[in-house]
Amino acid sequence: MFVARHSVRVSLVVCVLALTAALVLGLGIARAADQRLEEADGALEKAAALIEASQTGGTVSVGAQRRFDRAVARALDDIANARAQVLKAQEAVDDDAG
Repeated sequence: MFVARHSVRVSLVVCVLALTAALVLGLGIARAADQRLEEADGALEKAAALIEASQTGGTVSVGAQRRFDRAVARALDDIANARAQVLKAQEAVDDDAG
């Protein structure tokens, strides 16, 4: 059960990060890109909330709990980094439009 939930969460993070990268790299029309960047940031925020609310799903060994906690912490760090990159992309669009 732990492995299935963990792999779903990891898959969610990977998908969100891939979506964010695609949006950042695909900046075309300033206003459309800005809206998509806002949506990407919202998706990242939601992913972080889901991961923060995650649990191991029951009784697991101490080692498994530590691995879970480390994986969750890394996922949250990755999401924070992705959100920072989205913000930089938004600022770049705003600087160019302004």
